[in-house]
Amino acid sequence: MAANFANFTILRHKILPPIVVFVVALLIYFVTIVPDLTLAFYSGDGGELITAVVTGGIPHPPGYPTYLLLGHFAALLPVEPIAYRFSLFSAFCGAIAAGITSATGYSLGLKGWRSALPGLTLAFIPLVWQQSVVTEVYALNLAMVSLLLWSLFGKLPYWLVGFFLGASLTTHLTSIFLLPFALLLVPVKAWPRLGIGFLLGLTPFLALPWLAHPDSPVVWSRPDTLAGWWWLVSAQIYQPNQLSLPVENLLPRLKSWSLIILQQLLFVGWLFLPWNAKQESQKKQWWMFVGTAVIYILYAFFYNTEDALVLTLPAWLLLSLSLTATFNRLGQWGFLLPLALVLLNFTSINRVEVHKVRPYAEQILHSSPPDAVLITSGDPDIFALWYFHFVEKQRPDVILVDDQLFAFKWYRERLHSLFPNLHGLENDDLFTFRALNVSQRPVCTVVLVDEMGLLANNSCSKEP
Repeated sequence: MAANFANFTILRHKILPPIVVFVVALLIYFVTIVPDLTLAFYSGDGGELITAVVTGGIPHPPGYPTYLLLGHFAALLPVEPIAYRFSLFSAFCGAIAAGITSATGYSLGLKGWRSALPGLTLAFIPLVWQQSVVTEVYALNLAMVSLLLWSLFGKLPYWLVGFFLGASLTTHLTSIFLLPFALLLVPVKAWPRLGIGFLLGLTPFLALPWLAHPDSPVVWSRPDTLAGWWWLVSAQIYQPNQLSLPVENLLPRLKSWSLIILQQLLFVGWLFLPWNAKQESQKKQWWMFVGTAVIYILYAFFYNTEDALVLTLPAWLLLSLSLTATFNRLGQWGFLLPLALVLLNFTSINRVEVHKVRPYAEQILHSSPPDAVLITSGDPDIFALWYFHFVEKQRPDVILVDDQLFAFKWYRERLHSLFPNLHGLENDDLFTFRALNVSQRPVCTVVLVDEMGLLANNSCSKEP
């Protein structure tokens, strides 16, 4: 009898809250999920990621091998359209992150249902919620980071801690910011075991050469060569964006981000942070949570892209766990924070314009002349059109060429292998490419997204 009661107590206080958090998060994500391809919530890479998974390709650096491997299971889901399956995959990853964060909360001293508070708070922080209902890599990265922290504070074997640290890097390279966190909390004598696990977690990067199918249109670089593989996994193409926000953009970004950052914890959560610092018994641990979160936010702030905000996602996981003492003191009242997050953000997320991409993309594809070459200009256009053309098999007669990717030799080589009848692929000379091909087929310049938003613009030229 005593043993059964003890088992029931463990179930109720340790196991049940994370499961409930996972289910609640998944249900609300399911209600608000984006059921088709969208550009909402900085998800312009979605079309490329889906196309890479379905056609056996490699997306933009660092290649995201773990997303590719797990994405094959998402592709098997019996729902339509295919883009919906990958939104569901993000929802599952976001819910996993929330549930595991609750389990970590238990390890940090939150007993009973109080351990659900960090996970529920994380699940409904607006930026986290947004990335959990669209096709992107950030929810998977958040799930991996949550597993890392859970293994670290749950006193799991140190090689497993290292494994999740390495695996998190295969989902996003910013997880390197967690390396000092792990090194400071793992005893020096256990670093070799941590290192072995870390190398094991990185092994998906080694699979990139084998994941690249020769018939896929989406294979960045030459992962079958050492130089090409390193260019891919080190994300060299994006390194100039680091710490390079122009001075004239600092103040505008500070103004726009300040309110957004405050909204993530509903203002009041930020007020609890300094109070939590005084109440927290493990002050070194608290400073590591907050300090690492600040590093993530500062890195994102100075990163020179329009979608840099999404790089802050792990910061919200760390900050949710840094409120442990507050949640302990508030008890049941602590549930007001995630409840308020749900009530205040449900409408804005649920009513996002999600169906705009399909009609515009289909208008471009279906208004194009037979056998045309469609020249796009940049990621949102080519990524979206890749999805409708290669995944949904719309207009198989046309050829998609991106003028920005055209600058890379490896891209022109892939075009040549896929479409050997195209001419002018030897050099980065789009003018010559047009001139050499226009006599054989219409060459069109298409625009799906411009500075004003979505549109469908198709301008074709054909030799008389």
